[in-house]
Amino acid sequence: MTDSFSNEPIPTDHLPRLNDDAFVSVDPRYLRVSLTGVALAATAVAVGTVIIAVQANQKVVPLLIGGGVLLLLGMVAVVRTLEVRRLAYQLREHDLSLRSGVITHRVESLPFSRIQHVNVRRGPIERSLGLATLQVSTAGPDISIPGLTQADAERIKLLVTERADVVADEITSDAEMLPLSGDVTAPEPGSTPPPPPPPPG
Repeated sequence: MTDSFSNEPIPTDHLPRLNDDAFVSVDPRYLRVSLTGVALAATAVAVGTVIIAVQANQKVVPLLIGGGVLLLLGMVAVVRTLEVRRLAYQLREHDLSLRSGVITHRVESLPFSRIQHVNVRRGPIERSLGLATLQVSTAGPDISIPGLTQADAERIKLLVTERADVVADEITSDAEMLPLSGDVTAPEPGSTPPPPPPPPG
């Protein structure tokens, strides 16, 4: 007899939780990579403002505009700094998590069973600082973990790849062990099928 269907609630107090103390922050040198674009923009604005102010008859207006743009870039730099300080990752037995966001805090978790591809990317600035970015692709959303040392990125890539392969093998083995519906065995070619059972009573 088939067991009756049940749909009991699961108490959330017993569910596994991410440990905040187990998150690993990215390399502090990644802050330089993150602020490179802001620094270049601020330099261009400062130089442009000085040139325009020297050539213009009215020097107050370009100085005010340039100062406002520099103030805005300064605020962007502060936000970028806070973002890098919050950026961290966590590896567990069955998934990889990324913590990010300043105004809106985000924690993304990818189970190893859904990971399809892992790649290590290194841009020119990252190479100069010995850093790398780990890119993880899945059937759904992807995540990128920047600010890793090259050695850490390669180690995590190897570990994630191995774990994804192990989970895939386990799923395949479980699928192969599942019995056919009704436990029906196909007859061998050329064999005579068994006679039907006699009618009852």
